[in-house]
Amino acid sequence: MNRYVKPILPLIIGIVIVAILFYLGGVVNALKTGTAMGEQLAGVSNSALRGETGFFGGWLVWTIIGAIVVYIIYVLFSDPEYWKIGTREVVMMALGAALYGLLSWAFNAIPVPSVSLVALRPVVAIPIFFGVAFGPAVGFFAGAVGNILGDALTGWGVYPVWDLANGLMGLIPGLAAMYFTRERRANVRLIFLVCAVVLAIAVLLPIVFPNVVHPWTGEATTEFRSWWWIMLVILIITAVLALVPQYWSIVAALLTLLMLILGIVRGSWLLIVWSLLQAVLVAFLYTRRRAITAWLADEDTRRIVVWGTLGIIIAFAFAAFADIFVNGYSFVTAFVGEFIPAAGPNTLFSAILTPLLYAAWQQARGRAGR
Repeated sequence: MNRYVKPILPLIIGIVIVAILFYLGGVVNALKTGTAMGEQLAGVSNSALRGETGFFGGWLVWTIIGAIVVYIIYVLFSDPEYWKIGTREVVMMALGAALYGLLSWAFNAIPVPSVSLVALRPVVAIPIFFGVAFGPAVGFFAGAVGNILGDALTGWGVYPVWDLANGLMGLIPGLAAMYFTRERRANVRLIFLVCAVVLAIAVLLPIVFPNVVHPWTGEATTEFRSWWWIMLVILIITAVLALVPQYWSIVAALLTLLMLILGIVRGSWLLIVWSLLQAVLVAFLYTRRRAITAWLADEDTRRIVVWGTLGIIIAFAFAAFADIFVNGYSFVTAFVGEFIPAAGPNTLFSAILTPLLYAAWQQARGRAGR
């Protein structure tokens, strides 16, 4: 069976499973919010996702489109070693989805200014890490199912396009393991260049389009104008970590301090606790710099940062583009009011926290002799 035919049956099964999970997510959401199941209409919570906005507004259409994207990725990167699903992978899928779902539910309480339900989620590092460590299939499951669980527990309902986007966010960095070889180093630099160009465009968009029409109120707002300098800072930090990854520990310490200050200013106990736990782990690894060098080589850091950034860009560009059809957003509303608020902070968290998780995992793995 060649690489073009082999993934078709698993994708069909995957679409069925995802549809069932969407329904179950709707049930959880209905129980959480007390909404009548009739109003949920098979687990999908808003009219756009029920197909009322036309053919390209239906959630099933975008589920199939998402499957096609996954199929293309598989064909392009069809090394079977990285797509295998055994007992270990199934366990990690369940663990990753549970962790991402529960922590996403917690962090959904910290919104980011956007035209939709976007939250501050340092936990995006979880599906990205599971993808890098255990393969693209594990990363996809952890991201997609975890997001379904987290949104349902929050009472936000089920948004298939964004669930698929979170899956892509874990799947694409999972391909990085295929490029953890010296022979393919040039590919990482090319991918970094593509990511840098996209982030640079994200810096310019709020300047060129300072007025965003809110899709629900119909009023123009300038609250997204300040995203240009935020994206500029994120671009600089990402570039530093990709080009000179040896400064990762310093940048990680600064981000930890910034998150702690933000938590204190906003009175968020969750951010404060998360920042303190993160500080302990950063300090522990920093005091064991030889261990960091052993478990997290500079090239590993570069690949994790670059592939994580690529995954986030593709994932949330997919979701924002889909919302042009699903929710009737304009290009400016979708990409300035939704893509940038979602992709920007997540890029920063991924670049800092995924190497942290990877280093800790490699150290634990080394001690266990595996």
